[in-house]
Amino acid sequence: MCNLLSWRLILEEEKKADWFYRLPKETINQFLKFNSPLFEIKHPKSLVQSFQLVGESVLSETNAWGTKPSWCPDFLTNTKSEKLISSPYWSQYMQNRILVPVRSFFEWQIQRTGKKHKYEITFKNPHSYFAGLWGEENGTKWITILTGEANEKIKTIHNSGENKHRQPIVMPLQNQNHWLNPSVKNPKDITDLLSQFTPDETTEEDLNKEPTLFDES
Repeated sequence: MCNLLSWRLILEEEKKADWFYRLPKETINQFLKFNSPLFEIKHPKSLVQSFQLVGESVLSETNAWGTKPSWCPDFLTNTKSEKLISSPYWSQYMQNRILVPVRSFFEWQIQRTGKKHKYEITFKNPHSYFAGLWGEENGTKWITILTGEANEKIKTIHNSGENKHRQPIVMPLQNQNHWLNPSVKNPKDITDLLSQFTPDETTEEDLNKEPTLFDES
């Protein structure tokens, strides 16, 4: 999965029927100064909204996207879900589960000509959430998004790179409360909540599509 997505600030009144949560006023003021309700994240360390369960309340925060462990030369904005159990590093964060609101994400497809085309993959459900983890380093809180094997359609788009044929994990509505609940501790119970979103849940747009003689005017 690429390091690019778009998200929309979720205000308190939108989710009070599902979650009881408080959104800090400074967070609202920070993002409402923009004219657009959509925010495009283009690089690591950008601020992204996320939700986590603390006590009986779901809290909303905005934290830096990605972390840079001492053993890694790059910022890690995405984490393979398979490593939740197998990796000593990521397994220590298994109980730090969050949801990240998302509108769309972007991938690059290698054409037969060798050119790269940028695709925007948009979720039909405007209230979609990525499954993620949070951690803290040197007093700074960070988040990362979990990925899994791509469905048939996304595989044709995300067709290059070391992590090709991957897609982010979208948490189904019926699993969201369980995912946030820190009392769910059994590794299998946690990984059983992860699923692959299907081809009919998204629309795709080739942002670099080149016009041909057969295109309608």
